[in-house]
Amino acid sequence: MKRTLLMVVVCLISINASAQPRRANRSVATQSSKATSPTQTLPIRRVILYSNGVAYIERRGTVIGHAEIDLSFKHSQVDDVLKSMVVLDLGQGRIGAVSYNSSAPPAARMADIPFSIQAGTESDHWGGLAAVLSQLQGARVSVVTATRSATGSILTIEEHKSDSDRGQRQTHSLVIASEGGELISFDLADVRSIKLIDEGTRRDVSEFANATASARRRDAKTIVVTSDGNGSREMLVSYTIAAPIWKTTYRVVLDSTGKPFFQGWAIVDNVSEEDWNNISLSLISGSPVSFIQPIQKPFYRYRPIVGMQEDLRLEPQTYEPSEGGLAGTVSGKVTDANGAVVVGATVTITNMTTNQSYNLSTSNGGSYSSPVLQPGNYKVRVDSPGFKSFELQGVVVGSRLPAYANIPLEAGSITEVVTVTADASTVVNSSNATIGRSPLNGRGLYSLNSLRPSSGPNTSLDGVSVSDAMTRPDSGVETAATGSEVGDLFEYRIDQPVTVLRDRSALIPILQTRMEGERVSIYNEAVRQDRAFGGMQLKNTSSLTLENGALTVIDGDAYAGEALMARLKPSEQRLISFALDLGTLINVRMKEDRAPTFLVRAVNGMFQAHYYQTTRKTYVLTNQTDKPRVVIIEHPIRQDWELADDTQKPEDKTARYYRFRVPLAAHQKIELPVTERRVLMETYTLANFTKQDLELFIARSYIDGATRAELEKIIDLRTRIAAAQARAEAIDEEVEEIGKDQERLRDNIKALTATAEAKQLITRYVAKADTQETRLEQLNKEKQAAIEEGLKLQTELDALIRGFALDRRLDH
Repeated sequence: MKRTLLMVVVCLISINASAQPRRANRSVATQSSKATSPTQTLPIRRVILYSNGVAYIERRGTVIGHAEIDLSFKHSQVDDVLKSMVVLDLGQGRIGAVSYNSSAPPAARMADIPFSIQAGTESDHWGGLAAVLSQLQGARVSVVTATRSATGSILTIEEHKSDSDRGQRQTHSLVIASEGGELISFDLADVRSIKLIDEGTRRDVSEFANATASARRRDAKTIVVTSDGNGSREMLVSYTIAAPIWKTTYRVVLDSTGKPFFQGWAIVDNVSEEDWNNISLSLISGSPVSFIQPIQKPFYRYRPIVGMQEDLRLEPQTYEPSEGGLAGTVSGKVTDANGAVVVGATVTITNMTTNQSYNLSTSNGGSYSSPVLQPGNYKVRVDSPGFKSFELQGVVVGSRLPAYANIPLEAGSITEVVTVTADASTVVNSSNATIGRSPLNGRGLYSLNSLRPSSGPNTSLDGVSVSDAMTRPDSGVETAATGSEVGDLFEYRIDQPVTVLRDRSALIPILQTRMEGERVSIYNEAVRQDRAFGGMQLKNTSSLTLENGALTVIDGDAYAGEALMARLKPSEQRLISFALDLGTLINVRMKEDRAPTFLVRAVNGMFQAHYYQTTRKTYVLTNQTDKPRVVIIEHPIRQDWELADDTQKPEDKTARYYRFRVPLAAHQKIELPVTERRVLMETYTLANFTKQDLELFIARSYIDGATRAELEKIIDLRTRIAAAQARAEAIDEEVEEIGKDQERLRDNIKALTATAEAKQLITRYVAKADTQETRLEQLNKEKQAAIEEGLKLQTELDALIRGFALDRRLDH
């Protein structure tokens, strides 16, 4: 029974091998060539590892005639392979289809097959070959035994049970119906082979076998690459897959001559299921864009179901016009004639078509930025007391990138307007500003051969690079494509062939040279307040870009410490600390102060006094050793603050720190004062100017004699206006008292009776009321005169304030 089942399985495998659709359409000559050709393989010849976790794999080899290359991948790698695979036939061959097995799970694939076969059954139970044939009822088969053969359709499987010395015995018989109507029975124990005649049945069995094999190797997927051609020729397949990032480690031996010895190593990992034997290895540092897209799985797009229309009427259609551009923003900085920023200026951005406006104010740094604006032409108007109004017209918004409009203001009255039409010199769109001067960001995947700084020979196989092969007319690809260089990349090409066995890692030397460097101590108060860190200032004098990694320092044949080094480009300098400097003590003192006013301005009713707020931080450095030292002080950079003129110029400046160099002799103590300042402003409103304010201005020498006389006029007018207002308020109070008294008189008159005494009193009340009415008429005239006088004085004061202008820089 087991021997018969084995023969059927062998027969089914031979059927499956001869029934593949991709072989059915080949010519006899091609089949003959394929049958005589040796096994076609493409070994790995080149590997490029990227620091973003991607590996470029290049396979090359010689093929003969019709070539079929089976490449096995993990299921998780197939998406990357399908996205990036390049197939080239470099010998006049023609690349065929690249195929791979279905991505559907085996259970889903077997669900469409009209039978099921278990992996194994016991001979004493119903199953095995009998179970298979029973599920193929009606299928046409050819049955061969030792003594006879027949062809027909399967009718049924008979089960027979008999008793024997060993117990009950179970056997099965196959019953088929021949084309002549004859029913023929075969004992399955006597059957040598059963051939499936129906194409559909053979295909179902083959598909079941393939699905079962896929279920056995759940994480494996085979991609088949084909090429048709004559004779022996070279073939290339390349692709990218996920891979462990390669790492770097460094060793540096300190040298008192300023030439430390530097050594760099790269760590690579081969986690694939294939050895890398004598491959060309390159290591790429940088950050090329890479992503995973699930393209091996079939996707179907949703389509709505639309019912049939009873009547179809075609009518003219109208369509909205396009916006003509994309939304964007307008931003910039407002400064005065001296280049100082103007804080609190009013910025109005108006669409010149719709007249829609947006109001903004400049920040402490003098900058402004609009919200997202619809595309179109805009004008930007800036108003600030003490300056002429500025209007910039023709600012075009047509990109999601911002347009920059820096506004220079001139001193003068706000009623004066300076109008400018925007052009390329006044408005810069960031797309024009940055793209034109941006460096080349990278190198294409297949043009990396030109990037290596190595002095060794080109290790490209047979002197043909992939980029050259892809552009040759005999590459075997009958379509054309174009590409561009992207990514800021740097290549380390290993000049000698490399061998890394599967599931092994290797430490490969990439650099060994002397560089420029100096022993220094590095102090940063935010890291440690009392001590500096021992380190060095290293300059990369090699032609290689050094990727970030761990660095081990050796000093005097002994271990001195470790550090982390960030990416270092050629000719770039970097501070590296590797130990705490216990021989240098540092203390810090802080003092805040206000410097005298250095600039006063007055215009349009506002008086501004500009002064510096200062902070003075003093670093006290003490060398507690017998050897000289060089200390680098990292002082933080604060927004809106600048170094004062009396502060030592820093040796270097980073994005966050000033760096001051302080040499220390043995046992020397030095103080390094660092003074910073920022501009602040006191504001006074001239309409509320008082005598006390004037006395303060005189005491601080803000004004001269002429300005003092004008301010005294303003104070005098304000005093007279206040007197007129007080007079009007006093009249209102007297009128209110008279009104109350008249109301009392009217109430008393109503209460009196018609007696002689009452008549006399009524006469008295009436006379008093008449006198009060006369007074009210007089008061109304006096109030009107006070109001008119106050309005006249206010008009005079407003004119005086509008004409009052001052721009005076003070010397102290």
